[in-house]
Amino acid sequence: VPLGAEGLGRLERIKTKNALAELRECTFSIACDVTNPLCGESGCSAVFAPQKGAAAEDIPIMDSYLNSFAELTKTIFPGADPCYPGAGAAGGMGFAFMSYLGGSLERGAEMILRETSLEKYLRGADIFITGEGRIDSQTAMGKAPSAAAALAGRYCRTVLAFGGSAERSGALCDLCGFDAVFPIQGEVISLGQAMQKDIARKNLTDTAEQVMRLIKNMGAQKLS
Repeated sequence: VPLGAEGLGRLERIKTKNALAELRECTFSIACDVTNPLCGESGCSAVFAPQKGAAAEDIPIMDSYLNSFAELTKTIFPGADPCYPGAGAAGGMGFAFMSYLGGSLERGAEMILRETSLEKYLRGADIFITGEGRIDSQTAMGKAPSAAAALAGRYCRTVLAFGGSAERSGALCDLCGFDAVFPIQGEVISLGQAMQKDIARKNLTDTAEQVMRLIKNMGAQKLS
């Protein structure tokens, strides 16, 4: 069976007799930040395949392959649900994880906050600092920085965000739960340069230093 959509199109039967018995004793939590079903207008073929270079005429063909895969899966696992939110994540991996591993899908940001015990650290913090490559309206759509900011907001902590770039929007801070956003680029450079580790590290260090200087100075003024 070849890889990709072509392989799914050539599937005739699926057998699980050689699956590890130990898998039945395991539980799997799957980080999933999309709600797309497996097939249809909002399915992974229609939404994500064009982003990966698929031609328009390929979409219905790929979708039919996934639908056939889902029907074959139901012959083994009758409860398999290709319409479940997130089933279409990562080209259908959400559906596969749920059906064949009994995995549960949950928001990636919530998983990160739980596994890092962030709330415990926030209780003793004065300032919470977060960030990502580009801070824009998508940051507010369940991504880890905004989810963490919401948690910090419960404790009335100051939330600062650093980004490789930031959307120029006055509502961005309110949208994401940040008190202030700082793009780290100190001068005009190309995207390729900005993504070089040494340059990114220096830009982030320089920007963070300036912000910390301001915080230190404001703290000294309060004490005087």
